[in-house]
Amino acid sequence: MTTRNISAGREIRAFFHCGKCLSEKPDDLSPRDWASLEVGWTPLGLQVWCKRHEVNVCHIDFQGQKHPANLGIEED
Repeated sequence: MTTRNISAGREIRAFFHCGKCLSEKPDDLSPRDWASLEVGWTPLGLQVWCKRHEVNVCHIDFQGQKHPANLGIEED
């Protein structure tokens, strides 16, 4: 099995956003500044939850599979 280097740096190419939040976002704030999301593990996998609207944004089912992850913090 090949070991992959999983970066702890910012590699995000697409963001999760709550559709309700985006429609209510003030013009002077970015989606990042307006976001109020929680991300966490569930029995199925990983869920993104909107705290402002108390709704699911995304729930990923890993179908019982374990995946490698980097849980380290990259210091500036």
